[in-house]
Amino acid sequence: METAERICKRFHSYLNSGEYSGRVSSVTGERLEIETTFGTVSVLNAGALQPFSCFVSGIQPFTAMELKTGMDVLLDQRVIAIPDADFSLDITLAEDVDLTIECMVNLFLPVDISIRARYIHRIVEQYSANEDLSMLLIAPDSLPDLQRIRGSLQDLSQAFFEQDPLRIEQAAADCSGFGSGLVPASDGLLCGYMACFSCLSYALGRSRETVLGMTQAAAAGAAANTNENGAMVLLQAGEGMVSEDVFQLLRSLFSDIPYTSLAAWGNRTARSANGVNILVGISLALHDLYLKNAV
Repeated sequence: METAERICKRFHSYLNSGEYSGRVSSVTGERLEIETTFGTVSVLNAGALQPFSCFVSGIQPFTAMELKTGMDVLLDQRVIAIPDADFSLDITLAEDVDLTIECMVNLFLPVDISIRARYIHRIVEQYSANEDLSMLLIAPDSLPDLQRIRGSLQDLSQAFFEQDPLRIEQAAADCSGFGSGLVPASDGLLCGYMACFSCLSYALGRSRETVLGMTQAAAAGAAANTNENGAMVLLQAGEGMVSEDVFQLLRSLFSDIPYTSLAAWGNRTARSANGVNILVGISLALHDLYLKNAV
């Protein structure tokens, strides 16, 4: 039996409330995905902890474990088990990690927020590639194909600024489902955008109900206009959930934590799946919702 080291707190709360059945939906060397009655969950052996995932280290790649798509999975408060592959993961000693933005404490707008934003801009430039949406930040007028999504993002920013849930939902729908990848590039961007909006809002003293009402509206609109994988991550983002590396990056951005930590978490985010697009979303939200109006 393997032993999980860390687990998403929200995921753990589901397992603590009952027994569930599931089915293996995807197997890669570093990630095992399981479809359950409450959505897709993951077991990871590398990278950052993700919403609705748990982490185990020191094991062989999942592809070497006789695990196959379609296998039945049993999940409860003690274990995640796949009987046909003789695989079981003990979660009783796993550390709960809260990946919700609302649990961050002491967020504020540092006097050097514009300098911190430039660190993220430079990281996007460093990791920019043809398949991502980095040019929306680096040179927004250089690619005509991006003009439509940039216009939709400006509509989204105005809707967030006016705190209009109906307009937010429509504008977010216009932004989603664009680009390549299992999770479309613009969906990753929207996840970063919503996460930055949430942190900015909490730093400005807005209530949890106000913030979640707007991010949930954005997620609902965006999820209706993209594929299943994109919808899943968007709905998690709408609930204020982010990966462990994005969590630490945002905590560094809205604080006086040293620039070295900000850069380190930014680089880790950029190297993750859809990471550059998430950083673009963070940068655009910070600029459009605050910096361009700051004196």
